[in-house]
Amino acid sequence: MFRRLIVILAALAALSTLSACATTYVVAPPPLASGAARTPVAILDHGRHSSLVVGLQDGRMVRYAYGNWRWYAQGITGAAEGFAALSGQTPAALGRRVMTGPLTAETLRQQVRVGVVDTLLLDVDAAAARRLVAQLDGIAEAGRDRMLTNPNVDLDFFPHPVPYSEAHSSNRVLAGWLREMGVAVDGDGLIADWRLRR
Repeated sequence: MFRRLIVILAALAALSTLSACATTYVVAPPPLASGAARTPVAILDHGRHSSLVVGLQDGRMVRYAYGNWRWYAQGITGAAEGFAALSGQTPAALGRRVMTGPLTAETLRQQVRVGVVDTLLLDVDAAAARRLVAQLDGIAEAGRDRMLTNPNVDLDFFPHPVPYSEAHSSNRVLAGWLREMGVAVDGDGLIADWRLRR
């Protein structure tokens, strides 16, 4: 009975924290010189979580996401796990899935087999996109022997070297990836509502 009460209290605290941390992230594509090589990217808003899709040079596309290892990779999504993920540093996961391209709204609808609330499409500098893909693929390759597949989120997961925490959450990490590609990102919060600056 006492353990059940603790779990309920943990769930309430986690929900309170989540609702207090919701925010709107507003993104603006980087200014690209005329004739500069461009790469399409997409932000997929799944509700609480988000993922990034990057077009590849060979015509395919790759989807990435970041999250708590137990919650996101192992699919253990109880109240206690949610509270633990928000109350300190916990092991993190990098999600990855290569898909057939080209990267368009239609191909994303056909191939991403999880719910998507909204999709934002923009172009970034091709060299910056290649650097990010090389960085993230390097993390995946380093953790290949511990790879887990979670069909509920349609991703293969690899250990990420930076622990998950409220300050280093899925949406905040995705915002960082966008900034690495020159995208302007305004906003900061645990749960994101992604918008494209008009």
